[in-house]
Amino acid sequence: MVVWEDTELDAVLLKADSALVGANLGVVRWGELVCDYPERRPVCSMSGFPKAMRRRVSSSSKQYIDDLKTVEGIIAPHTGSRSRLYGLEVDGTLPTDVKNWQGLSGAGVFCNSVLIGLARLVDLQWDRTLMVVPLSHLLAADGFIPAVAAHTGMIPSLQPADLRPLMDNAPDPQLSSTYLLDPRSQVTELTGVNGLVRQIEQWCKGPDRVDVAAVTGLGGTGKSRLLVEVLHRLTTGAGDQRPWSGGFLADHPSHTDYQVLAAANYPLLLAVDLAEARLPQIRDLMAALAASHDGATVRVLLLARAHDTWWPALRRHLRTRSVGPIGHAFTLTPDNALDGHTAEDIYVEAKAAFARRIRLLRKAGHGDGTWPDRVVADAPRRYGADVEHSTRQPVIYLHIAALADVLAHANPDFALNDHPMEVLLANEVEYVRRVAEARLPAGTADDKLLRSLITAQFLAGARTAQEGRAAIRAGFDTHHRGYGVTAPPDARQLAALDDILTAAYPATDGAHWGAVGEPLAAAWLAEVEADSGEEFIEAFLQHDALATGQRHQTLSTVVRTAQDQPGLSAGAHRAVAADPERLLPLAVQTVTTELSTDHARQWLSDLEHAVADRAADPDCDPDINQWAASLISEAQACTSDDRDVQELIGAPLPRRTTPRNSRPRTRPAATPTLSSSNRRSVGSPGSSSLSWASATWCWSRPSPPPSLSPPALKTTVG
Repeated sequence: MVVWEDTELDAVLLKADSALVGANLGVVRWGELVCDYPERRPVCSMSGFPKAMRRRVSSSSKQYIDDLKTVEGIIAPHTGSRSRLYGLEVDGTLPTDVKNWQGLSGAGVFCNSVLIGLARLVDLQWDRTLMVVPLSHLLAADGFIPAVAAHTGMIPSLQPADLRPLMDNAPDPQLSSTYLLDPRSQVTELTGVNGLVRQIEQWCKGPDRVDVAAVTGLGGTGKSRLLVEVLHRLTTGAGDQRPWSGGFLADHPSHTDYQVLAAANYPLLLAVDLAEARLPQIRDLMAALAASHDGATVRVLLLARAHDTWWPALRRHLRTRSVGPIGHAFTLTPDNALDGHTAEDIYVEAKAAFARRIRLLRKAGHGDGTWPDRVVADAPRRYGADVEHSTRQPVIYLHIAALADVLAHANPDFALNDHPMEVLLANEVEYVRRVAEARLPAGTADDKLLRSLITAQFLAGARTAQEGRAAIRAGFDTHHRGYGVTAPPDARQLAALDDILTAAYPATDGAHWGAVGEPLAAAWLAEVEADSGEEFIEAFLQHDALATGQRHQTLSTVVRTAQDQPGLSAGAHRAVAADPERLLPLAVQTVTTELSTDHARQWLSDLEHAVADRAADPDCDPDINQWAASLISEAQACTSDDRDVQELIGAPLPRRTTPRNSRPRTRPAATPTLSSSNRRSVGSPGSSSLSWASATWCWSRPSPPPSLSPPALKTTVG
């Protein structure tokens, strides 16, 4: 069925039965080329049925078959620019006659798995050049965007295809609570904040080539959704102004050659989510932009919950390197979303939006035969009954209530739950179970084990397949903790579990996998921690399989989520007190750089009590315990005196040099001196051991006092 066509572009948009056409194919994303950086120019490809591939079925047959041909090449951004076309310079062999290209016209041209255009014609003057219609022509054509939005529920937009290795992409559509609540899914409309959107737009269009600003607000107030809206307005352009491009910078990019961003032909808006936990990456990014910038304007927005600790120090650091004026910080409050709207308005509009998107997902083949069809926008109010009388709170809570009512009406079993978050988690369990049952023998999916493993996935993450196996092993062992001696999982079992987690939450950047979205993840973590008798976090952090970077991420995740659920921090405190050699330096660094001053003081105070409690344990090494208490005391002094914590950020940690089981019982007179080749930063990729943190983090003098020198240096396992 044709839903849109344009004779001038020679293009049509078809609607087809997904079971007959496109079954088992992934989501196709649309994009454009925005940079001219020869060192990172991506390979583009197209597939079709050119005349040159027409051949007999067999030597004796009179029947012919049109065989498939994949063509690869490079698009130089300026080739064909005056005719507003891309020129793809073909690599490899060519047909002997230009007419033999016939049949390839209309083929989709992909760059980094993103559709960027349609093959149009062969340039007769250049035998290796195929002209391609950029996809931006389709988006500019009358009726195309409304046609796509009407059938998918999503407004089409163009991604920077050549920057995809550096970007965190939007999640693939799924019938999961994680997808439906993700701000990049754009299920619900952005409400309020019009004034703030205009302020950020004006800042973006300022005269400086490069600039950085912070956007802060409580979790769930809409920081990420705000950025999506600003980027949408900038990318649509106006009049003769060149539209912008950009997106969210990946936490785990496929490469870190940020110089490509300095060669952009389009103005770029980049967002760094959870900026307080990614300061080394931000400094690397801005150093690359400051060193050489011959391209268009670049704006970087740093999203965080607060900025009273990390932002002033980072701003001073960047100013010394002449990275723009860095004079802006924007704040988003719960009241901003209610600007011009009532809580009732937001709830009703969100419920209609969720119902509409779920219906479209069902039509696209998501879910299974057991999923009911009664998904309606006017679902009875169960969890949103009192929203009109609710106090002002982050808009995410209104969205959670709206989605819970839609899901509970469609699945009456969900309505047995008392809390709307429990409804969303029940839907997430159903989604994960469908993924697992498609990959495991019938009847073998273990919901509780999968929940623990998804929690481990959220806590530790995984840059590589090896780290993925480590997280699964740590989660598996921690889940079975308390059941007595259990046989370790075999390689096939680990591989099957890895496959389930990767399929349920695929990576949106260069990492091994993604994770269940917040706030679902925080609620699930709280459930797992409660079911384990408050021992999951404590045991997981100390598991030897985890890499140092994974321990660091776990601490960072717990520290962040504990701001809303303080009970989660107790397990982390006990883990750090039990294994200060590996965990205390990471904990101090995480707390002092990622939390507000008040939260950092409270966290360190609770950690101090945990270390004191640990001293009563017969297995506690008194020298290690005393060193840990002293380091915590110095960290508290840093936060209390409001001293510069810049030295805490990325401080190099010397390696331990003696085995863990050969711990000397007396403290050495001074900290050993290590060469720079033996130093490694906290959480640096590839580091397999965590060494002692220099006790000079907060001091200006060059060496620590003897009382804070670690009592021994040892090799860390894992």
